[in-house]
Amino acid sequence: MPINPILLGDATRLDPLTRLGSDSIITVGGVRGVFTPVGAADGQPLGTDERKNLQAVIDELRKEVGRLQGANLQLGNDLSALRDRPSAPDDFANAVQQSLDELQQRMASMRNSMSNFAVREFKLEASVFVQVTPLGTIEYRFVQPGDSSNPAALSKLSLDLVPVPKNNLAGVWTPNFFQPELGLAALPELKPDQLKRLEGAGLFSIGEFLQVGTRARAQAFLEALLETERRQLALWAQQASLMALRGVNGGAAMVLIEAGFGSFDLLADADLAALVKTYAAVRKKNPQFNAIDLDDALAQQWVRAARQYLGMAEA
Repeated sequence: MPINPILLGDATRLDPLTRLGSDSIITVGGVRGVFTPVGAADGQPLGTDERKNLQAVIDELRKEVGRLQGANLQLGNDLSALRDRPSAPDDFANAVQQSLDELQQRMASMRNSMSNFAVREFKLEASVFVQVTPLGTIEYRFVQPGDSSNPAALSKLSLDLVPVPKNNLAGVWTPNFFQPELGLAALPELKPDQLKRLEGAGLFSIGEFLQVGTRARAQAFLEALLETERRQLALWAQQASLMALRGVNGGAAMVLIEAGFGSFDLLADADLAALVKTYAAVRKKNPQFNAIDLDDALAQQWVRAARQYLGMAEA
C-alpha cells in the first residue's frame, strides 16, 4: 500500500509533482507499503500531503541512522576489548593453567601407564606489547594477526615447563570413573540461547565449563555472557562437577545436592547405605528432576571416583 495514497491516486495533485526516484518498500508505524518519492515541480511550494510524505521519510532515515550508530559503537567497543585491552600477569597465568589442565585431562584419557604426568613438555614463545602502569605492574597484550607493529616496540615472552611425575590419580578424570566430555546441554535450566553463547565462547562440554567456570576472573565474563547472577553460575558449576562423575545426569546432580552430597568431599566420606537411602528418598520426593535410579554398585563407583580425584586411599 502507498505511504500516501492521495499523492498517487488524485490526478489533480499529480500535475505539479515530480518523481524523485524509484519505488521502494518501507515500514512506517509497523505497516509495510510502497513508497514513491515525489516532490513539487520547480517553483511550486510543497503541499500538505507532500510535507507529510517528506517528514515520514526523514523520520525513518533518522531511526536508521540511530540504529547504525548504535551498532557501530558496539562493534567499536568489542574491537577495543579484543585488541586494546592489555593482559595482566594473572590473566596469562590463568590461561596457561587452563591450557595445561586441558592437556593433562586429554593425556590422562590415554589408555597407557605413561600418561599420568603433570606436564611432559610445554614451551611458549610469543611477541607482545609491553607497558608499565603507574602502580608498577607490567601489562602486555599479544600481537594479533593483521596488526601493523613496529618491531622495536615488541618484546619476547618465553615460558618453559618441565615434566613433573605423579604417583597418584588425584585431579585426573580417568575414563572409567568420569565423563568430562558430557555436553553442556545436559546442565539443568540452561536455556538454548545461553548454550549457544557458551559454544560461541569455545565451551562445549562439562569438563571445559568446569575449567573456566571455577576461576574467579572468568566468572565475571561468564556472568555477563549468560546474563545471569553469580549464584546461578555457582550452582551450574556445582552441578557440572557432580555430572563429571560417570552415570550422573542433570537430575541426579540435583538430587545429590539436595540430599547433602553436593561435592566430591561429601561423597568421598559418605556411607554407602546412607547415600543410597537418602538419594532414593529425595528422588521420590522430586520426580520432576528425572534423576536416574541409584543402586549399591553405582553408589560405590561414585564414592571411589570422588576419593580417587581427591587423592584419598580406597575406602
